[in-house]
Amino acid sequence: MAENDICFLETDIESNSAFFEKYKKQISIPYDDFLEDIIIESEIYSIEIASQKCGFFGINNSHLTILYIDDIYFSKGVRIFEKIKEAFELKDAFIPTTDSAALSIILENHKEIKIQALHFSDTTRSVRPAEFGKEYFRLAKMADLDEIKGLALDFLENYEEVIETNELYVLEIEKEILGIGIVVRNKIMKNCISIGVLTKESKRKLGVGRSIIIHLKRIAYEDGLTPVAGCWYYNTESRITLESAGYITKSKLLRVVL
Repeated sequence: MAENDICFLETDIESNSAFFEKYKKQISIPYDDFLEDIIIESEIYSIEIASQKCGFFGINNSHLTILYIDDIYFSKGVRIFEKIKEAFELKDAFIPTTDSAALSIILENHKEIKIQALHFSDTTRSVRPAEFGKEYFRLAKMADLDEIKGLALDFLENYEEVIETNELYVLEIEKEILGIGIVVRNKIMKNCISIGVLTKESKRKLGVGRSIIIHLKRIAYEDGLTPVAGCWYYNTESRITLESAGYITKSKLLRVVL
């Protein structure tokens, strides 16, 4: 394979839809909306060898965010990746451990690996009941906006929007909001929904966050969706809360320094 046989054409996800479907099938554990947003906001390029399309990749501010090379051309993957790295002056790659194909290429030439985040999937195992029942859990209303902003600060950027689209929930007792829960429909893993939670600082370690997660999971399953979650690797409290609600982490988001 000659060096100039490989070329990259700026396209989009839709133009690579057939490869994208193959990519999704090889991801055994779905990831949350954090990585999805990074991928969707990336510049997408098709990979061609001698004018034949063989895969695609995404770049977001010198970070590789996604890489797929079809099996027919996979033996050329390391050389293709080296050319991508050189052409775009890549600093690092954000790859989930469940994407073994991309990792098998990238790990052949790297400087360092760091765990960036944890991806959680539900076990559906039996857990103790929520400390706060579903009678305390409801959709957020515009009338809640000031109180929500007061406890959540910059947790979200678009409070009004997620209230209007019925994506924000509150856990409220005696007219006091103890915590909020957010649901975001996944755009890549379309059968999944990402959930997030924030507890009022003065109400932590009471089971508020855990209760919200349990109620959000129930809503997801009632809608026929798979609830997924994620958190920063060093956020121990979030990990404990998610695991106590039945989640486990079998996949991590890696930052591979190149």
